[in-house]
Amino acid sequence: MTEITLYHFPGGCSSITLCALEEIGVAYDLVLVDITKGEQRRPDYLAMNRWGKVPTLKVNSHVLTENAAILYHLHRCYPEVRLLPSETLVMGENQPLADLLWCAATLHPMTRQVRMPVRFTSGDPDCVKAHGIAAWQPVLEYLSERLENGRWWYGNDWSIIDLYLYWNYSTAQGAGLDLAPFTAVQRHAEMVSARESYVRARSRERAALSPTVTSP
Repeated sequence: MTEITLYHFPGGCSSITLCALEEIGVAYDLVLVDITKGEQRRPDYLAMNRWGKVPTLKVNSHVLTENAAILYHLHRCYPEVRLLPSETLVMGENQPLADLLWCAATLHPMTRQVRMPVRFTSGDPDCVKAHGIAAWQPVLEYLSERLENGRWWYGNDWSIIDLYLYWNYSTAQGAGLDLAPFTAVQRHAEMVSARESYVRARSRERAALSPTVTSP
């Protein structure tokens, strides 16, 4: 029997992994790592994830870190769920992996610039935040074009990219990124937040979250 444990903090990017597990429908344990109390720096957690971040996924005795790697691992383990479209080694047909890495390596840092600018500078964080908001503008224009004629990132097919996009732009929105001019993005947000796996994941987050904890 496979034992799966997700180490998680509600509102963080580990929420995407949580949604993926709910989409798959596999049994798993959810362990809260309260980063507001520094629990990510406890010796027992650092023994699993030396960088002190969430998410961490433990499958039996094996541990995997880095959100994009975890999501891709789940995609390969449960291909029938289609967290990502099927891809091949042929150049151009492996775009889903590139899209996943774009969300994690390009959009995610931009989101953190807006949400947590103080982490990027010892000077004025407002300049960092302004830079992040400016960097988001061409991305939002591109998302609007991409989502205008289709329900999801890949047209009629939902994927975990939709969740990662949603987490990025909604997290940045919570810190001042204006989505009002981008109606297609707003419509996409409504569809993502109405998906059953997302609703279940949010319910589990609320159950795990202490009343004294606030999301980052």
